Amino acid sequence: MNADEYLREDGIGLATLIIKGEVSAAEVAQAAIARIEEKNPSINAVIMKNHDAISNTAETGASPLYGVPFLLKDVNLYSRDMPTTFGSSYFRQAAPRPDSVMVERWRAAGLTILGKTNTPEFAAEFVTEPRAYGVTRNPANPDVTVGGSSGGAAAAVASGMVPIAHATDLGGSIRIPASCCGVFGFKPTAGLNPVGPYFAEIAGGLNSDHVVTRSVRDSAASLDITAATARGDSYLAALSRPLRKLRIGIGKRAPSGEMAGANQVSAVEQVARALEDAGHAITEYRYPAATASAEWFDMLWIYDILDLVDERAREIGKQPEDNDLEQLTWHLLEKARQGGVDGYQRAQICRRAYVDEYLASLGDIDILLTPTLSQDPAPVGTLSFNRFPNIESWGETGYRFAPFSIPANLCGQPAASCPTFKTADGLPVGVQIAAKPGEDALLLQLAAQIEAIVGWR
Repeated sequence: MNADEYLREDGIGLATLIIKGEVSAAEVAQAAIARIEEKNPSINAVIMKNHDAISNTAETGASPLYGVPFLLKDVNLYSRDMPTTFGSSYFRQAAPRPDSVMVERWRAAGLTILGKTNTPEFAAEFVTEPRAYGVTRNPANPDVTVGGSSGGAAAAVASGMVPIAHATDLGGSIRIPASCCGVFGFKPTAGLNPVGPYFAEIAGGLNSDHVVTRSVRDSAASLDITAATARGDSYLAALSRPLRKLRIGIGKRAPSGEMAGANQVSAVEQVARALEDAGHAITEYRYPAATASAEWFDMLWIYDILDLVDERAREIGKQPEDNDLEQLTWHLLEKARQGGVDGYQRAQICRRAYVDEYLASLGDIDILLTPTLSQDPAPVGTLSFNRFPNIESWGETGYRFAPFSIPANLCGQPAASCPTFKTADGLPVGVQIAAKPGEDALLLQLAAQIEAIVGWR
């Protein structure tokens, strides 16, 4: 399989060729490895390589993603053949563990796991510039950010290394890099994909693990493999069913009331017009007066970092020293220790109040359409914690860059960033669509309609 043949297909397209016998899974994997070797030195998306995985792929299979090259993000999920380091120097020598449930399911479906992708330390930043592994560069423009925290995954898919890669999202970490890199990033309803057996939930239920892809159908096919759904349900099959007419709310202002940038507003308006032409009802939407404060939002997820660091210290018999962790992590650990149980409980009270008001504000709206980001992808280095005088100014700037993501995490909604248009400078612009919790199939159906209209593949 040559490079052009490999790049022409999404995951399902590659699997179809394999299942038909037109090409072998090993040949597809070799094409992916060649692409990784070509592109990764300049992009730095892949931080661990597992090329021996070719021999571990099942010899036959009928999965829609059988034989498809795949990458894991270096956080949340464990794999038997590579360590999980959470993007941290403190975990660099960690031993691999038996596969997490989602990894088991991907392997059983015949995906070929070729390595792991870059992430900021503990997935805690809006960008992917960790000290442990270095900056991941955007295939669209190496001088602008890939976003975070699934920046390595998004860059790998955008550059054609693989058609699908594992990603995680507790505050936009699938959708932000998907928008920056121009790929499809879908965050499922909270709890739909399992994170066991090592975790019951992650980040107090804010987090969802899933994938970034080139196509909507690959995302749906992966969800069929990993999700806890009733036998017979299929997200991929749902894409072939007629989509009912929807009431779509259009939000161009962030929850703070600040208007998104001109490119982002233009993308939303163009998609809204296209959807209205397709028969959907369009209405204006404004977020409720209550906004998600970074102060209490952060208290919902930082305790996981404290638990991971404490577990690692017990494992190796050594507490971390100054250089073992990045400065942001030290700040978050101190915040968690100071907050204690009371801080977490207060944050949950704030969360419940926000969720009630936000969901009530949606009324009879089926889908909320907004920009994914409030502005174009920022220059590399400008959003990294190390350039800010304190954690407050870092958080304020980052949440202003990506203000539309957090409501879906707080409420457990499915949400997706769809690549739509490009700026005059060639930078990707994504729009976000969000549905009510549990309406994942509906959201994927709409995403497929937008994909067909825009033609991003």
